[in-house]
Amino acid sequence: MNIINQIGVIGDSILKGVVFDEIAGKYKFIKQGAVNLFSRDNKVEIKNYSKFGCTSKKALELLPQALAKCPSQAMLVELGGNDCDYNWEEVLKNPKSNHTPFVPFEEFKTNLSQIIEKILISGKKPFVMSLPPIDADRYFNWITKGSKEKAENLMNFLGNKSIIYRHQELYSRAIESVARQYDLFIVNVREVFLQIHNYTDYLCIDGIHPNEKGQAIIKQIFDNTYKKVVLGI
Repeated sequence: MNIINQIGVIGDSILKGVVFDEIAGKYKFIKQGAVNLFSRDNKVEIKNYSKFGCTSKKALELLPQALAKCPSQAMLVELGGNDCDYNWEEVLKNPKSNHTPFVPFEEFKTNLSQIIEKILISGKKPFVMSLPPIDADRYFNWITKGSKEKAENLMNFLGNKSIIYRHQELYSRAIESVARQYDLFIVNVREVFLQIHNYTDYLCIDGIHPNEKGQAIIKQIFDNTYKKVVLGI
C-alpha cells in the first residue's frame, strides 16, 4: 500500500472528541481526542467531518461535500452509535408503543454500503471502525435520571437492561459485516475495549462516550493500525 499521509474522517461525537464534563455538567470537545493526537504524533493530515449526533443518514448528506473538499487518500467511517439510539423522551412517555431507532437496522446497513461505495467511486480508500462497547447500566441511569417512574417505563419498553448493550452490539456487528462484503480493513476498537477487564473505566458517566482515557485507547489503536496496515511495521 502507498503511504497515506492524508486521511478524512466522517463520524459522530466519538471521533469528534466529545466527552462529558461532570464538573460543568455538559458535553465538551477536547483537544486530546484520538483523532487530534493521532494526527499530531504520526504527522498525518486529518480532515475531520465528524458531527455530534451524526447518523448514517446525515453522513450521506454530508459526504458529497466532504469528498469534494477532502484531498485525502483514505476515509475512515465511524457511525452507528446514534443510528441505533431511540428518542428516549418518546419512549418514556409511551413505553408500550412501537418505537424504532433513529435509523432502523436494515436501513443502517444500506446507508453504510452507500457511503462505502461513494468513497470508492471517489478514488479514496475506505476504512471502517467498530463501535466501542457501552455500559448498559450507566446508560439506563443516564436516560432515567434517577426517576423511579422513568425507570419503570423504560423497563416496560426494554424488558431487560441488557437489551441496551445487545442492540448497540448488533449495529457494530453490522459494520463489520458490511466491511467484509467490500473487503475493507476494520479498525476493531470494540475488540480492544472488550479485552480490558474494566473497560467501563474508560467510559463517561453517560455510559456511551469514551472518556479521555478511552480516547487515549482509541488513539493507540489508530497508531497500531497505521503502523501495521500503512507503514508495514
